[in-house]
Amino acid sequence: MTLTAALPVPLPAFLGINPDSIWLLIILFIVGLALVIKGGDIFVDAAAWVSDATGVSKVVIGATLVSFATTAPELLTSVIATAKGYNEIAVGNAVGSPVANIGLGFAILAMFTPGAVLDGSFKLKGAIMVGVTALLLAFSLDGRLNVTEGLVLFALFGVSMVVNIKSNDGDDSRVKIPQTNLSVLINIGKFIVGAAALVLGSNLLVDNGQRLAETVGIPPAVVGVTFVAIGTSLPEVVTSITAVIKKQNALSIGNIVGANILDNTLILSICSFVSRGNLAVPQQTQRLDLPFSLGIMVLAVLPTAVGRKLYRWQGAIIFAIYVVYILLISGIINIQGVTA
Repeated sequence: MTLTAALPVPLPAFLGINPDSIWLLIILFIVGLALVIKGGDIFVDAAAWVSDATGVSKVVIGATLVSFATTAPELLTSVIATAKGYNEIAVGNAVGSPVANIGLGFAILAMFTPGAVLDGSFKLKGAIMVGVTALLLAFSLDGRLNVTEGLVLFALFGVSMVVNIKSNDGDDSRVKIPQTNLSVLINIGKFIVGAAALVLGSNLLVDNGQRLAETVGIPPAVVGVTFVAIGTSLPEVVTSITAVIKKQNALSIGNIVGANILDNTLILSICSFVSRGNLAVPQQTQRLDLPFSLGIMVLAVLPTAVGRKLYRWQGAIIFAIYVVYILLISGIINIQGVTA
């Protein structure tokens, strides 16, 4: 669900502007891109400030506060879709996002900034992420999530939050920096504005990018697995990439891992409750989305935990697997019984 879709009448049409004008689509696409870039910049600065001001490590801030902010649109979309009976959208939205988070966000992080990772925090959180995804795959084999399974996932969400709070160690950002009332207000405002710009910009970028692609004749299937599939995870990916550019790698890693745990525990557990234990899991999710998600998560966590750093080859392999995944769900590559 997007902001524009929620309007009873498209805003351009309401203002007397042709909503199908290619120039309007281009302008809105550029505005969306600008909002995403600037919003990510402001958001990461504010999140880093929260870490410096509170003495809480950037990995913890990324895995909690930042992850909640970037995952909120997916949570709302999936819950609303479940309430309306659109289970495939709800589950696909929650499960598809971690694939993009790892396949794009983590892969870019590994390829462009290989180096040391905080072992004490990443190893445990990474293990939780992989374990939760493996359990979710097992739960989905019968084609649905029931209330009991939802309760287990929700309990694991609680465990992950406790682990995040207790793992505030190993980062030099624990030393608090002096703050004034004005600086507190400014940075809280930056956090809110940055998050809002990310969400609004992502909507504009995806909606108008999709319509532009369709206008120039790009096949709908390809459009769906690029703009639509990536769109739901765009806030997390942009935040992670921006954090890398700003040399805030710990914040980036925490955001990716935290968002993935939220997607597979909090979102799907709430959806299972809303559906009264009858949350259908599509065949593609069982046979393709979750296996690919689990596979690239293992590639992201295992070498990093063993070697205590990120590797360029690791990021390259994960990105290549993500490309194969995109080709599979677009139908460009077809494996009988998997994408059916």
